[in-house]
Amino acid sequence: NEIDASADNTGSYSWTIPNDISTTVKVKISDVNDSASYDTSSNNFKIRGSLRITAPNGAESWIVDSSENITWVRNGSIATVKLEYSTDGGTTYDLIDSSITATDLSYAWTIPDDISSAVRVKITNEADSTIFDASDSDFAIKGSLALTSPNGAEVWVVSDAEAITWTYTGSIANVKLDYSTNAGLTYPNPIIAQTPCDGAHGWTIPDDISETVKVRISDFTDDTVN
Repeated sequence: NEIDASADNTGSYSWTIPNDISTTVKVKISDVNDSASYDTSSNNFKIRGSLRITAPNGAESWIVDSSENITWVRNGSIATVKLEYSTDGGTTYDLIDSSITATDLSYAWTIPDDISSAVRVKITNEADSTIFDASDSDFAIKGSLALTSPNGAEVWVVSDAEAITWTYTGSIANVKLDYSTNAGLTYPNPIIAQTPCDGAHGWTIPDDISETVKVRISDFTDDTVN
């Protein structure tokens, strides 16, 4: 494999590494006018491919049970890769999938119920575990909440008992409930500061008459989930 047939003898040469992956590479230099004058690398070196995660790469918020694309860049003839994820900032990893075709450059991941703000994804060459990359910084897996009642047009009477109901995804332990009387501009009125996320909460309607009432539900530990 020829690198250059006639390079200037300047003491160095800039070589663009070819896609010729091997663990037993050596370079040979010889005088173009005297083939008996040459030298080779003293020991073998490696040519290997590379992998780089492009998404998720930090700051994303992905929702439990949604489908999101893990994407990467591949250099060199890497055949298959393994994908893993961490919920502790990269200290430990759990398997997403193995033996993924590296040239796919994308993988549709159904987000697991593993809520964390310190998630990272790692990609590894199955044939050489020293070739890998991980998300540059943490991203989040979050649950979701959707209020189902009251959800508009209801007329609830002071002192009556009504049920606030909602659906959710992910292992959200507790929620808090607040209400607004100004169409949701502010929510200064707590209904309950903390209650189990079980899909329903009984509310005795307060004497706070308004035609622009809204109820808000949020994760007790993460106000951004609401």
